[in-house]
Amino acid sequence: MTSFPRRLLLILSTPGWRRTVLVRRALASALLVAAVFLAFRQAVAEDPPAVVFTREIAAGETLSRDDVVVLPVPEHLMPDSAFTDPSEVEGMVIVASAEEGEVATSRRFIGPDLSAAFVGDVTTFLPLRPAEPEIIPLLHHGDTISIVTHHGDAGEPQVIATGGRVILADARETPGTLLIGLGEEDARAVAAASLTAPLAVVLTPNQENTQAMP
Repeated sequence: MTSFPRRLLLILSTPGWRRTVLVRRALASALLVAAVFLAFRQAVAEDPPAVVFTREIAAGETLSRDDVVVLPVPEHLMPDSAFTDPSEVEGMVIVASAEEGEVATSRRFIGPDLSAAFVGDVTTFLPLRPAEPEIIPLLHHGDTISIVTHHGDAGEPQVIATGGRVILADARETPGTLLIGLGEEDARAVAAASLTAPLAVVLTPNQENTQAMP
């Protein structure tokens, strides 16, 4: 009586329908084993945790603990500046609207990481109530602006600072408030000018305004 290994070897060494069927079954079994292994590997793999918004958040809102939740996020979708601890974002002010399910990153909030995200000498954040608050709804996070003033009959308007960046345009209350990013010297000049004269904001339509901001 021929043993099973010898019969198998005989089938594999003899061209024909039986060898074709056997090879196909072997390949199918190998693919099935590989699929099961990959599925098991994905099931046991742990995605890193990240802080995720539980609702739509408007710009200017202060986050509470109920506004976020920690969920696993696929590693290839995890931003480098993502928060992993909800206590880190509690009480922080968001500068750009966020969607439900979006990962919370440090550049979404007022802080050093946000100022570092801007190109230029933005080192200081300064609140400003423009003389014409109607412009506030037209401004968006990341816009480049200039701040100007006019002293009565002095003739030409005076430019106080250029290259400012809109951090937050909050028109939820009247009068509305802008939070702008400037270099330290320009910020001091704007703050001093606001004590004696109305200030206006001029939007600068350049390439930087069209780039995606955090």
